[in-house]
Amino acid sequence: MTEIWQWNTATTAANIASGDISATEVTQAHLDRLDAVNPALNAVTNDVREDAVAKAAALDTTFAATGPIGPLHGVPITIKENIDVAGQVTPNGMPVFADLVAPSDSPLVAHLHAAGAVTIGRTNTPEMSYRWHTDNPLRGETKNPWSSNRTPGGSSGGAAAAVVSGIGTIAHGNDLGGSLRQPANCNGLATIRPTLGRVPSHNASAASGRSLSLQLMSTQGPLAREVADVRLGLEVMAQPSPRDPWHRDVPIGGRPIDGPIRVAATYGAEGIPTQQPVRDAIDAAAKHLADAGYEVEFVEPPALNEIRFGWQSLLATETSVTVLDQILAVGSEDFSRAVTWMFEDNVVLDLAGYVAAYTRRGEILAAWTEFLDHYPIVLTPVSQEVPFAPNADASSKERFHEILRGHTALVAVNYLGLPAAAVPTTLTDDGPIGVQLIGRPFREDICLDAAQAIETRVGVMAEHLWAR
Repeated sequence: MTEIWQWNTATTAANIASGDISATEVTQAHLDRLDAVNPALNAVTNDVREDAVAKAAALDTTFAATGPIGPLHGVPITIKENIDVAGQVTPNGMPVFADLVAPSDSPLVAHLHAAGAVTIGRTNTPEMSYRWHTDNPLRGETKNPWSSNRTPGGSSGGAAAAVVSGIGTIAHGNDLGGSLRQPANCNGLATIRPTLGRVPSHNASAASGRSLSLQLMSTQGPLAREVADVRLGLEVMAQPSPRDPWHRDVPIGGRPIDGPIRVAATYGAEGIPTQQPVRDAIDAAAKHLADAGYEVEFVEPPALNEIRFGWQSLLATETSVTVLDQILAVGSEDFSRAVTWMFEDNVVLDLAGYVAAYTRRGEILAAWTEFLDHYPIVLTPVSQEVPFAPNADASSKERFHEILRGHTALVAVNYLGLPAAAVPTTLTDDGPIGVQLIGRPFREDICLDAAQAIETRVGVMAEHLWAR
């Protein structure tokens, strides 16, 4: 018999809307699951069950009078601890922000709650959400539910570990350098990193605005066990808000592409080793897409290695002149090491170099949009190596840069502001390996369609975890 916490979002919402089960019962089932698995995971680091139970009860009262308030009526979700939920803290993994209470909901949180979602917990993130491993001195380390040999990812590692384990059906995350797609890869989940401007973002608790690279490269999005849940989460999150000047109210979906849809596949950036399990995942995804009617060709997309340096240098340069000294002064030793290595090796630019770097970004983006005109989907690894061991990114400078190089195709998406889905394709002894599907601006639907074609042939990876 399928447990309530195993239901996907659509099944959960449909059972509540039919009156077969109440929002209170669903919420309690997910809280019971949280109690059963979270002590070993440390994925949910702020338990907000009192608010959740009260919200579910209010939804049941409303349902009895007028029916469901929206497509997520009574659906349990989690929200990452680096975005504002009114009346709750937004610590972002930093002890110095442990008592920073949000005065209002971030736009996407307001959209989720307006659709009827019930936030049952807040999920862990590394300090300042700056690492690909989730650990911090305030909340501690999150474990990967598949294996102690692999990181849960970062910075949305808590979100990913929670939802794959059955704590909520949709998890919120965000993505400046792969922080949705890399945890999805580590935990066997689906996700979408939306186009810049698709999902509105704003934190009223923030002391100041974001630098240009953060504005251009960081987006918000959903993680879930199934692609259909990701699609529904995106539709709700992407509602308009005047608080984000980058937001564009563009329909999710566009003109159909005359088939077959061409896919450019690659094993990763040239000159960087791609481990065999990752190559196997790409081969499996390519076969599944071909079986679904896509036309797959192995071809290199433009300037991947240059993109990695561009992403690193722009982010490092702006951080070095805005918050670097402040965050190093209050960060842990692991955090300080990883951040320092990020900014070494002449990646911090002078003014002339900074201007040239943004000029070059525009040229590379133009090359990519032309490439995507011919190949609407680009199939790449999430990382060219399997998920690394916990804390490996802070173990040595050499290992940090190996991991960074392996994530070249991952950070390319942030640098360019494009959408990209991630979906698991193969299963190893230590857990799943997935792929990334990059698409045209504001065509998240095409990315998710391709991810769905793969999932239809692979199945829902979380079910293997639950069967252990």
